[in-house]
Amino acid sequence: MRSHFTGTLVAIIVLVGIYSAYQLGTGKPVFGQDRLGTLSEVELRTAAEDLTSRDQIEAILQLGVRPGDLSKTVPVLAKLATIHNEMIKNASDSSLQVIGAEAAEHLRPFMEENTTKGYRIACSALRSIGPGSKIYIEELKDLLRDDNPIHRKCGLYALQGMGDEAQPAMEEIILCVLDKDLNNQCMACRILENFGPDAIDAEAALLEVQKNGGPSTRGWAALCLGAIGPTSTDVDVAELLAKQLQPREDGRPISPIEQQRVLTGLGYLGPEATKALPMVREKLDGKNQFVRGHAAFALWKITGDADEAGAVFRNLLNDSTMVNDAVFLVAKMGPDAISLAPNVAKSLTSSEPATRELAATAIGNMGSAAATYKTKIKALLTDSDPLVRMAARKAMQNLKEKK
Repeated sequence: MRSHFTGTLVAIIVLVGIYSAYQLGTGKPVFGQDRLGTLSEVELRTAAEDLTSRDQIEAILQLGVRPGDLSKTVPVLAKLATIHNEMIKNASDSSLQVIGAEAAEHLRPFMEENTTKGYRIACSALRSIGPGSKIYIEELKDLLRDDNPIHRKCGLYALQGMGDEAQPAMEEIILCVLDKDLNNQCMACRILENFGPDAIDAEAALLEVQKNGGPSTRGWAALCLGAIGPTSTDVDVAELLAKQLQPREDGRPISPIEQQRVLTGLGYLGPEATKALPMVREKLDGKNQFVRGHAAFALWKITGDADEAGAVFRNLLNDSTMVNDAVFLVAKMGPDAISLAPNVAKSLTSSEPATRELAATAIGNMGSAAATYKTKIKALLTDSDPLVRMAARKAMQNLKEKK
């Protein structure tokens, strides 16, 4: 099974419509021989709904490229997007994203059911459609004020995909930061993270959760405070987050996940978090490898110096239990990670498709300075895994020498 962060990368790849871009640009289907090219839209919908069909994923993806009657295709994709099967859900999300804003209006019947099931289907699809779902902003604000916590969760889920278009719901999102449901608190924070400094109105609520919330919510609040950045209030965010990394007065341990989120928040602050460097460096020397990796990444974000962080990443890249986490973070360092290219390149021949995919992305993100790895990346263009092939194609584009 692919890790959480790999799943996120997969979702991103799918959501930007790489499938359609590749097929339309090259005339070649991603998943092999195009057996469905001659099927009508009715036949495609039938194949897409057939859970026993070996062509189901291909059919779902093709509906994004040639959906036909949206009033019939969009409801099919929306329902499939709620199925507890990662490939089916990701494929459905992809097609809804490719169709875009035109799909939004055809979800209204689900919203107008005023049922939990209807909200789940509609909001899952609205999240996939993204900013084009803004026509539902008032309905989503109402859901965030609903007495039913599940309905609030549906509204928050939809808003996560809307980016800045979700800002008109700021008041309701802030209420959800203080929700009695911890999952809803975390989801509200995920939305606020995307707003960055524009989420300043949520500072008081985030400070409350950061002080008195549970381990997960405290971490999310810290991350959002970092994303907001320095404020005009008397709150020293860097000092506050650095203190959160220290042992708690009540003796309770700080979970690795909470530490990771606090470190992410410090990374968002960048040079403004310089005073927190002693605590970040302390985490570099800790026993938890997961936390060490995120401390190294935060160190790079704060100082801009990849050498000290690179020493930690070299060790993690040689640890089979941590290699995916390490490659994922290195990929976000872009050209600054070029000194780690030889270590990352070893993962291009991993037996795990997820690791090969991540490594190809990381090498590609290093840009033209990593052009010497073109041959190794090129070998992945015929990889048995379609996601690895897609990552390799993107990497090859990024490795082109500057003219």
